[in-house]
Amino acid sequence: MRGSYELYVLIVTLTLVANHAGSVVLDLGHGYRHNVTSCWVPGVYFNVFDVVENGDPDNGTWYTAEQFSTPEHCGTHMDAPYHFYKQGWKLGDIPLERFVVEGVHVNVTHQVNGNPDFMLNVDHLRKWEQVNGAFPNKSVVLINFGWSDKFGDRLEYYKSSTSSDRRFPGLSAEAAQWIVDSGKFVGLGVDGPSTDAGISSTYPVHKILSKANMYSLENVALNGTSLPARGFKLVVQPIKILDGTGGPCRILAFTENKFE
Repeated sequence: MRGSYELYVLIVTLTLVANHAGSVVLDLGHGYRHNVTSCWVPGVYFNVFDVVENGDPDNGTWYTAEQFSTPEHCGTHMDAPYHFYKQGWKLGDIPLERFVVEGVHVNVTHQVNGNPDFMLNVDHLRKWEQVNGAFPNKSVVLINFGWSDKFGDRLEYYKSSTSSDRRFPGLSAEAAQWIVDSGKFVGLGVDGPSTDAGISSTYPVHKILSKANMYSLENVALNGTSLPARGFKLVVQPIKILDGTGGPCRILAFTENKFE
């Protein structure tokens, strides 16, 4: 069965590429860079080490290789349901058809206006539907708080240099439950460090989503884009850590809308 899932994703991805040859393909991930990409725990970074360089590039004998280390939850990454729910899917258990999905973009940048204590609630989601129509089935909702342009500056991004007193926008528990109860979503993404607001110490959004076997995408690069509210496809590809609680993730958006 696993092989057929992988074949399905390959076929769908190739179909997307063919059908959207004239469209824009947008990379929604922040790049990883040695000792620069910071992680949830202060002072922990994506690191490259044991770099090997041999040969002479001028005569065609050049060879290089390196190793890297990173926490699962660092940079643009996916949280598997297992992260906050013991019976939830581990990273390698998530059905692959949940990685090629409809995308929707809830942009609340103007409402947030830089407020680190902003909380997205059910009314914001209902208002999106009033303007754009019902959320599509089998979709991933991307919440744009206008926060990702702070990525790379830990003090601005977390409003704290320590593991306490973090402040950044997130979802309310009621909004997370509304998303789950709608039955229309397989995942949720945010352009900040966590689906839960920085001030949370109990992580209700993580718990609600994980118990429903929904994955989360965190640190999504939504800065500087004019991603439409709907009408685009997402290809979501986490690193294949079979028993992982999460891992680095590449997210591609295929849209026919014109980007500015």
